[in-house]
Amino acid sequence: PSSHLFLSSSLLELISLPVCVLTVSQHALAGVVEVNEGEESVLMPCYFKGMVPEDNPLVIWTRSDLNPSLIHLRRDEGDDLKDQHQGYRDQTSMRHDLLDTGNFSLTLRKPRLSDSGNYTCRLADEREEWRVTEVQLKVKGEQQTPPPAGGQRSNYRK
Repeated sequence: PSSHLFLSSSLLELISLPVCVLTVSQHALAGVVEVNEGEESVLMPCYFKGMVPEDNPLVIWTRSDLNPSLIHLRRDEGDDLKDQHQGYRDQTSMRHDLLDTGNFSLTLRKPRLSDSGNYTCRLADEREEWRVTEVQLKVKGEQQTPPPAGGQRSNYRK
């Protein structure tokens, strides 16, 4: 009987404890992507390996140090760029079949030094949001090559 009382009081203590719920996101660091300033484009990888939600899925690319932070938003119907950061207008694109393939990679055209930063790729629907990956983009300045020693370059061949 006394052990039964102990068990019951322990059970009551356990039941009355506050509950902490943790949200776990499918999240991976895709790594660092390096590109030279002025290149034609750079691809920031993002791949989702689960079921894409059927109810109004969104693929969202953001950069948290900017305001607004939205870099690119894709809905089921297509791109929705009305709230896009103005520095990325006409600079970003995504695959048209991304919701079918899970390839949410973002192409950034003509990268500039100011594009360097941490980008987050997310998938969302009306109820939930999943952080899929983070990419650190490093845009390197153009390397100026010094002229060869001795002055001008010559096309003379022996």
